[in-house]
Amino acid sequence: MEKSGFFNSTGGDRVYDAADFASYFGKLVSNGIFYAAATNLQVTAGSGMSVVILAGSAWINGYAYENTDMLELTLATADGIHPRIDRVAVRWSAVNREIRLAVLTGLAVATPVAPALTRNDDVYELGIADIVVPQGAVSVTAGNITDTRLNASLCGTVNSLVTAVYE
Repeated sequence: MEKSGFFNSTGGDRVYDAADFASYFGKLVSNGIFYAAATNLQVTAGSGMSVVILAGSAWINGYAYENTDMLELTLATADGIHPRIDRVAVRWSAVNREIRLAVLTGLAVATPVAPALTRNDDVYELGIADIVVPQGAVSVTAGNITDTRLNASLCGTVNSLVTAVYE
């Protein structure tokens, strides 16, 4: 099938939806966070078992995400015997038609690893931070947070095929 666009409709012969635009823009802009400021979607320690994600924006599969203020997410209660590693992700969901921040809770085991990111036709996640949750922890500390925003395999920064031309 041949497709082209975007043309003005004449008598309703051209109908486009969000998926058409996302497909187009997804070819021009790569997935990742916008790194205009070093604090863009940075994860910091909150109070107790919470983390705070600072304002910022991201791009996933042709769709835009923006967090306009600090957002607090609470981690699950720590295991009493083993540590775990949780991951904070920016999650695009085709089914829910949204992009939201989420905590992926790791498994409490003697040698924990961060949960894998989901990347399929229905869900695509960008990992922005890993958080070590020691056994018996009652709070998150800055030293337990590993920033993964610049790790290209987990998140990375937005790149564009469109470049500015200056004369």
